[in-house]
Order: sequence, then C-alpha cells, then structure tokens
Amino acid sequence: MRRVAVDVETTGLNPAGGDRVISVGCVELVERQLTGRAFHRLVNPERSIPEESSRVHGITSEQVAGQPRFADLAEEFLDFVRGADLLGHNLEFDRSFLDEELRRAGRMERLPQLCGLTCTLKMARARYPTQRNNLDALSFRLGLTSEARGYHDALEDARLTAGVWLRMTMGQGELKMSEGAGEGAGASGAQALSRQGLKLACFEPGEDDLKRHREMLGMIDRKSEQGAAWLKDFKES
Repeated sequence: MRRVAVDVETTGLNPAGGDRVISVGCVELVERQLTGRAFHRLVNPERSIPEESSRVHGITSEQVAGQPRFADLAEEFLDFVRGADLLGHNLEFDRSFLDEELRRAGRMERLPQLCGLTCTLKMARARYPTQRNNLDALSFRLGLTSEARGYHDALEDARLTAGVWLRMTMGQGELKMSEGAGEGAGASGAQALSRQGLKLACFEPGEDDLKRHREMLGMIDRKSEQGAAWLKDFKES
C-alpha cells in the first residue's frame, strides 16, 4: 500500500478568498515504511505574503519571488501523489488549497478523484477527545518531537504527519502467525489450548439491559466534545 503524507504553507486561511500556496511538502510511505522519496517546493503565489503569515512559517515575499508558480509544478506534484492514500493533519485545509491551485492552473484533476484521503486530525480527535490535537501537541504526546520547534515547515510537517499516522495505527494488520501456529508448541514453547469437552456459559441480555445500554451510549456520545469515537469515520468523504 502506497501512502503520501502532505502539508502546505499558505499566505492565509481562505483559498476561495485569494490566499495561495507558498510551499508544498510530501513524503512517501510504502507498506508502512518511509521510502526516502520526498517532494518539497517553494511556490511563487503571485501575491504578497502577509507579515502575520510569515510569523507562522518564516517564509517571506522576497524568498518566493523567484520561485516557480504552482502551475509550473502541478504535473510533478500530481505524478508524486497520484494513486496514493493521501495523509494530512487537518487534510481538508491542505486539500482545499491544492485543489484550488489546480483549478487556477487550468487542470481538471482534483485530489479526491486521484487519491484516498485520510485525516490524522480526525483520527486524533476520536482517540484523544479531551486533549490538544494540533500537530505539535500530538507529535510530542506520541514521542516524535518537542513542543517548541520554531517555524512550521511543509516538509517537516509532512514527516510528522506520517509519524503520527504510523504511531496511531501501530499494530493494525501487522500481527502475523508463525507457520504451524495452533498445531502444537510455538517458538515460545506455549501449547495450543484444547477446548474439547468444554461447556461455555452464554448470557443473553434482556430488554431492560439493552435499553440501559443504549441510554448509556447516548449519554457518552452527548457528553463527549467530539462525539463518540465509534460513530466517527476517519476517512474524508
């Protein structure tokens, strides 16, 4: 399975209102391993970068003035992400900016048609509903970086996104049974358990039990700030 973690830095927060991408960072994972392949470019937004935005990512108008426009990089970017499961922390933000840049470049492609979309922020909110889940706080919680790391950087944030996804999905689909498991002693010397002749107790809940169970689940869902995790879908629609 091929995945690409992505992050963008921008002039502001509103792509429909004229804010533009000024940096794109991507890292590739194949079968849950970072391959070393990356895509990292500064982009000329063809507009000025507000000072308050520069304070976040450290990129100034002077630094991007001589860089290629997104339209000049679109083909290379699309080749890198096409067919992958795209990972992003608050992915809707990155996706909306990238799709708007593709539109401005006269491209017909849009990321939901080219890639799978997985938001690590949604995953984190479901797992840690009462804690801060921005990328810095989550990375620190999972042992990936310190809380204070200076400016945001698209490539570094893409690497952190890949890291938090790996940590939050650790163990999924990775449990492998050795050959002959269940047929005798394994590598550890443990013996298979025989259930022959065992009579297992079975308990069926009554209607009152089911009613109280449903009421409890509803109460948990209402009191949780982000809603109950089992009702959440981690995939973007």
